[in-house]
Parts: sequence; structure tokens; C-alpha cells
Amino acid sequence: MREGPSRQVFWALGAFLTAVLLAGIYLPSDDPCSEPVTYRIGSVDARFGLSPGEVAEAAERAAAVWEEASGRDLFREDDSGAVEINLVYDYRQATADRLRGITGKIENTRSYYESLKLWFTTREAEFGQRRDALTQDIDAYHERLGDLNARYKAASRSGRVTEDVYRDLNECREELDQERESLQSRKDELDGEALALNDLVTLINQIAQSLNLEVVNYQTTGKPLTDEFQEGCFENRNGLQSITVYYFSDRNHLVRLLAHELGHALGLGHVENPDALMHRINRSESLDPAPEDLEALSALCGGK
Repeated sequence: MREGPSRQVFWALGAFLTAVLLAGIYLPSDDPCSEPVTYRIGSVDARFGLSPGEVAEAAERAAAVWEEASGRDLFREDDSGAVEINLVYDYRQATADRLRGITGKIENTRSYYESLKLWFTTREAEFGQRRDALTQDIDAYHERLGDLNARYKAASRSGRVTEDVYRDLNECREELDQERESLQSRKDELDGEALALNDLVTLINQIAQSLNLEVVNYQTTGKPLTDEFQEGCFENRNGLQSITVYYFSDRNHLVRLLAHELGHALGLGHVENPDALMHRINRSESLDPAPEDLEALSALCGGK
């Protein structure tokens, strides 16, 4: 007697499951944290002053933040890791490095923010005065240059350029040449001051965003200042995952930033608590996950 179709399907399915188990192959788990997220250290710009090994240590500390909270192995460094961590040096870190030499230690505090704004206001006013004075002096220079050219033409047309006239015209030309060099030097100095002011605004707005304070709208050089200062980011493009770090103030800041981006790599989203690791703006110095961080981690991976 032949077996019916349903019995054939049953035995076929049983044979398949037996083969899968014997081969050591398991069906995908519903637990997204069942396998560690692998990462590797990519490029580290030397201007950050850190070696790839030091960045690896910071990443290990950042990974431990989530692993200790969950009681699970969530991350593993691997030479062929899926997530590449890169430190890219651009205007953000360069701004902080230049201004740190002027202001000392950079602090994300309200008092430091207010002092920088006051300093900026003073420097902006002085810059405006010097710029207006330079503009007036340049206009005066062009007027004197026009007069000299007119005198040269008049003397040439007359055909009678005496030695005294020639000497007078030549002295005027030499004075104007020296004036031009002085004006160019002042312009170069003001251009540098304009860059410094933009750098200062970048730093002020960076701190303002971390403290949810008002940003400063000022721009003299055309350098773009984004609405939100991005210290780092996690990207997943066409299956290629990466963490890029642009700015950090110290080692602790770097660890916290990497913890945030590793959280994204794990599958965590942003939370509302401004002091949480997974808040969209890095404003706290603590490496302890906030209750909202733990709640999101538990929802993703389950408790300890």
C-alpha cells in the first residue's frame, strides 16, 4: 500500500532536519545578540596622537560597557571584522587642537561656553574695527595710486620731465610700494583672524549642542558649519559597515563615542535621555549606561 502525500512530506521533512543536525548546521536564531559583532581597526590619522593599538584598547573598553551590562559577549576584535573603525582628522579636531593651545583644556560646561562666547564677542568687535580701518586705508591707497598714475601721464605728455619731477614721482612710487606691502600684510593677518574666529565658533557650537544651548551664527570664510556638530558616525552602505571618528577631547570621550557607535553597530537606536550613551548628542562624561540604554539593550538582547 502506497503512502499518501502527507506521509511522504512528513518523512522528507524529518530526513532534512536529521541531515541538518548531523551536519552541525542550525537555523538562524531570533536573537540578534547571539553572535558577537566583529570589528577591526582601520586607518588612524597620526595627528590624533594615538596608535592603532591605543585605539583598539579604547574600542575594547567601549565594547565592555555593553558586555558588562548584558552579561554577554557582544563584540570581538578580528583582523577581518565586519565593522571597520577609522579616525579621520578634519576641521573638527583641528579646530579643537588649535584652540586648546590658546584656552587650555576644553570643557563641555556652561561656564566655559559663556566665557568662550564673551571672548568671541570681544574678538569679533576688534576684528570688525580692524577690517573697517583696513578697508579705508586700501581705498586711500588706491586714490593715491590713481593720482600718481595721473601725474606720470601728465609728465609724459608734456615731454618735459625734470630731474626734480622724476625724483618726486619715484619717491611717491616707492612709498606706495611700501604701503602696498603693509596693506597686504595686514590683510593676511586679518584673513588668519577670520579663520580663527570661525574655528572659535565651531568650538562654541560644538559645546552648545552638547549642552542644548544656543549656537552662534557667524561665518566669514565660507567654511561650512553644520547645524549639528558630528563627532563620529556609524554607516552601513551596501553591506560595508564602518565607524568613523572625527573628534574627541580625551581618551574617556573617545571610549564613550565608540560605545555609542558600537551600540548602533549592535542594533541600538537613539534614546531621549540627554545623558544616555545612545543619546544623539554626546554630552555626558559617564561610561555607565543610563536606564534608557539598559532598557534598549534588554529589548534587543534580553537581560543578564
